[in-house]
Formats: sequence, C-alpha cells, structure tokens
Amino acid sequence: MPVTDAYLHGIPTCRGTFKASPEDFQVTEVLALPVTEPSEQVGEHQWLWVKKKGANTAFVAGQLAKFAGVKERDVSFSGLKDRHAVTYQWFSVQLPGQALLPWETLEHPEFSVEKAALQPKKLKTGTHRANHFVLKIRDIDQTEQFKQRWQQIVEQGVPNYFGEQRFGHNGQNIEQAKRWFSGQLKRRLTRNQIGLYLSAARSFLFNQVVSERISTQRLMPEIGDAVMLQGSQSFFVVDTLDASLFERYSQGDIMLTAPLPGSDKWASSASIAEFEQSICRRYPELMDGLAKQRVDHARRPLLMTLQNPQLRWLADDCAELEFSLPRGSFATSVLRELICDSMSTPNSALISEPTQGN
Repeated sequence: MPVTDAYLHGIPTCRGTFKASPEDFQVTEVLALPVTEPSEQVGEHQWLWVKKKGANTAFVAGQLAKFAGVKERDVSFSGLKDRHAVTYQWFSVQLPGQALLPWETLEHPEFSVEKAALQPKKLKTGTHRANHFVLKIRDIDQTEQFKQRWQQIVEQGVPNYFGEQRFGHNGQNIEQAKRWFSGQLKRRLTRNQIGLYLSAARSFLFNQVVSERISTQRLMPEIGDAVMLQGSQSFFVVDTLDASLFERYSQGDIMLTAPLPGSDKWASSASIAEFEQSICRRYPELMDGLAKQRVDHARRPLLMTLQNPQLRWLADDCAELEFSLPRGSFATSVLRELICDSMSTPNSALISEPTQGN
C-alpha cells in the first residue's frame, strides 16, 4: 500500500546528501521534566544519560538490563532513537534498595553511559517533549535555491507526516495490520507488535488526510475544524469564523489538526468531518480494524514548525541545520521538503517519537 504525500511547498529540485556518516545526524532528547540534582537524588530508579552510535534503542535497553542483572521489562526509555546516528537519550532501570551501579565501567563499542542519577519515578514512554537535531547536508547542487527553500520551511513549516519508517519496509506494517484485522494472522501477536500495527494503520490514515488537505489547498480554519492549542493536546471545534480566530491561527496560537482514527466519536464536524471521513473510508479494512480494537480517536497537528532553526554553511556545498521538533514529529518531513532524491543510509529513521501512539 504505497504512501503518496503531497508537498506543501512543491516538489524540491535541489539535491543533496544526508547521513553520509552517523556524525552527520545528531539528536538529543529534551525531557519534559527536570532530573534532580545529585545532592537530592533518592529513589529506586537509576536514570542513565546514554550516548549511542550504531545501536538501536531496544538493543541498548537489553544491554543495560544485562549489566544490571534485571529483566528487560525493568528498563524503560521515553522514545526510540535512530541507529544510524549519534544520539543522546535517557533510560531508567528499576533497582529497589540499591545504590548507583558503577555504570562508568560498562564498556561497549556502540554506546556509553555518560551520567547516572537516582530518581523516585520510572521514566515513562513519551516523557520527552522534543528532540534537538543537528544535521549536515552535503553535496548541495543549488545553494541559493537551498537557502530560499529553507527560509520557506522556517516561515511556513512543513506537513507533519509520519515518516515511511513507521510503515515498515515497503509498507509491510500496513499489510500485516490488514492481515491481523482480517484474521489471516494465525500467530499470537506480542504487545509491541499490536502497538506497531495499530500505530501504522492510524498513521497511514492521518497521512492520507493531510496530503489531501494540502492538495486541495484547504489550509485555513473552517467551520467544524478541530483546532489544537499550541503546546498542548487540547483542542476545540470551530463554530465561528472571525478575525480573532484567523489572527490566532496566523500567530500560531492554534493549529489545524487531522485525525488519528479510532472507534469513538469523530472530533471534527460539519463538512470538514465529512471530508476527513470520506478519505478514511477509502481504506475500510483499516477503519473497521481500528474500530474493532477500540482504539481512541485522537488528533495531531496538520503542520509543524521548526523550533529555534539555524542554518550554517560549513563549505560551499555543505550546510549544517539545527532545530528542535516536538515529540512525535519526523525530521524526514523537513528533509523531503528541502531536497529531492536525497541519499542516506538505507532504512534510516530520522525520528522523534516514542513507540506507542502520539
């Protein structure tokens, strides 16, 4: 099931190469809460600030569990980070009644524990509020066009698409979800597989609605739109179009949203709800499956803006981009609007999100 996503700024013509090496893609997790200072540290959870390169998050969690002598379920993390990159993120290990282990002695070629702290609570999925990216784009063939395109993205944002990695190689996660929904999968699924297939199905439908809304140029608030308040998951349904509403939208105080479909009541209303539902009804096997699994309907911003964006030229054809994205947003959505036919490490996951939902 191919995913065809419309471009907000038109198909880019500038070419470039990203992720020529892991050092070309760096991401640092930004937590939504502070970690207590050493003098105040108490608790049964050992939080670890880990630098990794060449390893995925689940693998590192397994190695931490082995070192601590616990089961993998006793190790938690806020979100997944790319394997083909240099990344920094928190893990927590539950060890009741124990002092900090000598984590500095844990040596591995693909990761290191940079610091450790005792905390009273477990690190939960989705605890981080953002990821901070530093990306190098090499072999840029049209520098002036690159600059102009970057400025467009900074000023107007990009579609908040889920990246292709959400759907698996050649969309296999979607195909597996369809087979599961239809009862064709005979094996018992793990909890992680269930979450993966449900998330892939909802993400696919979300992308289709966003793409169609961009293609039809319905990018201003309409009666019935479910608009989200900036910096929160709260939203309200538009019942009146007036100057105040459009001013709030232009200032970024409120954001248009698209659906993450589920089994309960649709959040939008009027013609925009019919527009969204008509697109989702093109995929009845996914909609029926989500309804049967009693997945909650949710909303996600239609567009995303870069936080604190910066562009630096390291050479005539090499640029360094620095920006932050909210949890759940993909850096691939930025790059696909910036450069075309970009070359990268196969199956790279420029990702800023936890495994389950958004």
